[in-house]
Amino acid sequence: MLFLANTALVATGVTQSFDARAVHALRPGDMWGPSQLRWAPWMSRLRPQHMYIALAGTSLLMSVWRRSPWPLAFGAVLAGASAGLTVLLKFVFERPDPHGFVTPTGGSYPSGHIIAVVVCLGGCLLVVWPRVHWWLWTPVVTAAALMSASLLTAAAHWPTDVLGGVLLALVVVSASSRLRLRRRACESRSATERSARP
Repeated sequence: MLFLANTALVATGVTQSFDARAVHALRPGDMWGPSQLRWAPWMSRLRPQHMYIALAGTSLLMSVWRRSPWPLAFGAVLAGASAGLTVLLKFVFERPDPHGFVTPTGGSYPSGHIIAVVVCLGGCLLVVWPRVHWWLWTPVVTAAALMSASLLTAAAHWPTDVLGGVLLALVVVSASSRLRLRRRACESRSATERSARP
């Protein structure tokens, strides 16, 4: 619901003046200064390619550990769903970034960088632990905060792009945590075989 509300506000241009003021405050005069030097490297360190590799590697490792194909299947479904939704929305909205560009991979809304961080690191938790305690989410929140600071201080995205990315990622992670596929991914092969017996 929050994602839909944010999307509607962005699509109708209601948030544009707020976005423009925030970008100017975070990167005055579009200059590269100490804040950009401090935070911008996280955009590269936590880039989507690295996040999807982390999810694929974790899913593969858990498939080997549990002797089951389901962790790998869960990781593939989660990665495919998040990437597909992100690309679709970017092409639907084709929102220019703060510098006025629309890349060949779509517009600025929602932020694919932040979606990849939250979905992939959250997916790693979901595929490893059957029950994810609240404190295990600390690295995900930290990585998302670092990526957000990087994107905003570098003026790579509008603030509402980042917010939209966070909200969409939370929807995807929350929905995937309830999938039957996820429950099967957290079982060993022997447990899955036992539950399948009449």
